Amino acid sequence: MVDAAVIKKTQDSLGKVIKKPPLTEKLLSKPPFRYLHDIISEVTKSTGFLEGLFEDNEKIAANVKDKESKIQYLQKAIDAVGLVLGSQLGVRPSKIIAGQEPEKTNEFLQYLGRCAAKGVRILEISLWIQFKNKSGEFTCTLHCTPE
Repeated sequence: MVDAAVIKKTQDSLGKVIKKPPLTEKLLSKPPFRYLHDIISEVTKSTGFLEGLFEDNEKIAANVKDKESKIQYLQKAIDAVGLVLGSQLGVRPSKIIAGQEPEKTNEFLQYLGRCAAKGVRILEISLWIQFKNKSGEFTCTLHCTPE
């Protein structure tokens, strides 16, 4: 079970940038993939953060069905947030979709909210993620300082 303080921190961070889906304790305690997809989509829609990162077919949750596509989708978002923060996040998409490590999932969501609130645009990050997927590494100097 996730500590109530962790969930409150997630609600505060994401609540500054999105109004839906509802950031309930029940859903944040063990966030299902569809819920995470909805949060990421709404963050993108509301703030422009992560705009251009996902392929058109990935923007529709029903198209992201199998384990591998879910892992790929989450890895893109995790990589983008980590790049903006200037460090790798200690969360693994395979653990997220298995419903394990909900504390780390909430930590990722907190960072997602903070970075989105900073108004960072993602074009450069999107290019980096696509480049990284093909060749392995690239550097960028965009940063979002965690609070």
